[in-house]
Amino acid sequence: MTITQTISEPQRAILKSTAAINLFMAGVGSGKSHLNGIKSYQLVKMFPDSAGFIGANFYDQLNTSTLFRVREYWKSIGVTEYDKDANPFGLYTIGKRPPNHFRTDTHNFKSYDNIISFINGAVIFVGSMDNAKAHEGKELSYAFLDETKDTEESDVKEIIIGRLRKKGIYLVDGKLSTTGTINQQFNPLYITTSPAKTEWIAKWFDLENHADEINAKIYSRTEFFAKQIGNKFAVISSTYHNIRNVGENYIQNILDNNTEERGRALVYGNPFSTLGGEYYSSFTRMRHVGQVKYDPEKPMHISFDQNTVPYNSASIWQFEQKGTIWICNCIDEIALENPRNSTEEVCEEFMERYPAHNAGLYFYGDASGRARSTLSKDFKHHYQIVEYRLRKYLAAGSNRTAIRNPPVIRRRDFINKIFEEKLPLRIVFDEHCKYMIADMLYCRQAPDGTKDKKIVEDKITKERYQKYGHLSDSMEYLLTVAFSVYFNI
Repeated sequence: MTITQTISEPQRAILKSTAAINLFMAGVGSGKSHLNGIKSYQLVKMFPDSAGFIGANFYDQLNTSTLFRVREYWKSIGVTEYDKDANPFGLYTIGKRPPNHFRTDTHNFKSYDNIISFINGAVIFVGSMDNAKAHEGKELSYAFLDETKDTEESDVKEIIIGRLRKKGIYLVDGKLSTTGTINQQFNPLYITTSPAKTEWIAKWFDLENHADEINAKIYSRTEFFAKQIGNKFAVISSTYHNIRNVGENYIQNILDNNTEERGRALVYGNPFSTLGGEYYSSFTRMRHVGQVKYDPEKPMHISFDQNTVPYNSASIWQFEQKGTIWICNCIDEIALENPRNSTEEVCEEFMERYPAHNAGLYFYGDASGRARSTLSKDFKHHYQIVEYRLRKYLAAGSNRTAIRNPPVIRRRDFINKIFEEKLPLRIVFDEHCKYMIADMLYCRQAPDGTKDKKIVEDKITKERYQKYGHLSDSMEYLLTVAFSVYFNI
C-alpha cells in the first residue's frame, strides 16, 4: 500500500538537512510536532540499533501535544501501538516491555518506563526538560526538542548535546549510512519551536547576522528563510505555509486578537519580535516597508552620516503629497565599507546610481560633519566635499544641513509619532534598504532614553564600532529639517 503524505516546503527543507544541529522556528500551527513524527520514524526505520530522544519542556506538553502529534503521524502511515488483543500487528510499544517477537537483543533496560520500543529494535526515550538532569545517563543517536523556546540554554547545550554520541548513524558523502568511520559519525539534533522570549536561540544560530534576509522573507506567504550557518541549519517560516491544514480563519483570528508585535511572532515566526526595548517602538515591518521606486520627475533628498566603520552611509529619499499627507519614501541607501568608505566615494556611488537625475537634489546630514577636518587640503569639512562632488545636481538652497543636531529624545519621539500616524507624515522604506530596516528593528533604547548604539568588535580586524544606528541617524537629520514645521510643534 502506498501512502502519500503532503508536507510544506519549510518542512521539506528540514527533512533534507544533513546538518548536525537543526532549527525549525515557525508560527503556531506550522506542523512542527508533525515534522518530528516524520523525521523520527525515518531514523527508526533506517537505523534499527539507534536510540533517539523526544523531549518537550513539561510532561503535560510532551504527552498532550508533542507525542500526540508524533504518534498521530505514525498512525497515518500505518505505524500503530502494539496491543496483544486489540492490535497484535502494532509496530511499537510505549512504557512497557515489548512482546517476544520484537527485537530486544540490543536493549539492556531494567524498566521500559518512558521508552518507545519498535519491532526492529530501535528505541526512543521520551521525557520533559524541566528535570533535564534525569537524561544525563542516556547515550543518544539523535534528539528532537519541541517548543524549546522555554528550555534552559544550558540544558540543551550541555546535557542533550552531551548525550549525542551513540554510534551507528554515519554521514557519508552527504548521505545517511549504517557504516562509516568515527569521523563520519552523525548524531543530529532537531529543535522545533515558535519564537523564543529570550535571545539564546537566535544568538546560538547567529540569526542576528542574517536578520535582513530573515525579515525580507518570513512575511511572505510563499517564501521562507533557510540557511546553513556553520554546522547548523535554520528554517524560519510563517503559519501560511501550512494554511491547507489550519485554514485562513485560524490565522486571521490570531492576528485579530493579538498585537502586531505578537502577531509577528505567533504567525510569522519572527525570532526578534519579543526582545523589547526597541528605540523605534512604533515601527512595524508590515506597515512601514514596501516597494518604493525612484521617480525621475521628483526632487531627491540625500542625508549623510559620516562614519568609516562599519560603513560610511547615506539614505536617499523622495517625498510625495497625497491630500494633506506627505509620504516620505526611503528609496535607497548607500553603505560603503573599507577601503571604499569616504564621503567622496559615497557621492560617487550616488552619481553612479543616478547619473541622469535632473529634477533637483537636497542634502542633509550630521551637523558634526561641518566641523573643520583634516580630510584633505582642499576641503575644510565633509559638506564642502558633498557640494563639490554633487554640484551638477545642486541649486541654491540645496544645502539643508543643520547648524546643530536636534536633541536625541525629541528626534526619537518625532519619528515614533510618524510611525503611529499622529502627524500628517508617513514613512515607507523600500524593502531593499536592509541596513535602514535593521536599524528600525534592532536599535535599542538606553536607560536615559537615547539610542543605545551597542559596540561590537570585528573578529578579524579587532576594530570596535557601533553596529546599528547610522542609517537611522541620517533619517532623523533629514526628516527633522525637511518637516521642521511638525518637528517644532
